[in-house]
Amino acid sequence: MASGPLFANLDRGHHGERLTGAGLYRMVRELGEVAGIRVRPHGLRHAAITEALERTKGDLRAVQRFSRHRDLRLLLVYDDNRQDLGGAVARFVAES
Repeated sequence: MASGPLFANLDRGHHGERLTGAGLYRMVRELGEVAGIRVRPHGLRHAAITEALERTKGDLRAVQRFSRHRDLRLLLVYDDNRQDLGGAVARFVAES
């Protein structure tokens, strides 16, 4: 299997070359507009990581490998948001 860019440029001047980060950002944004939604590459990454945590029942090590985050603490933030841990504690305290 030949290696090459995952996303390739299609314009005449750079046809077949690796798509730049700015080009990928623009492509994702424009495809989102066509679909009638506001979407950005980082938002897709965030959604994928959150969904991975959900499907693995919070397996931080597996999701760390998937996301390639070096620091587990960042994944803990995603997981806390997914589980709404702060909200759960706030509701518990409010009931007291």
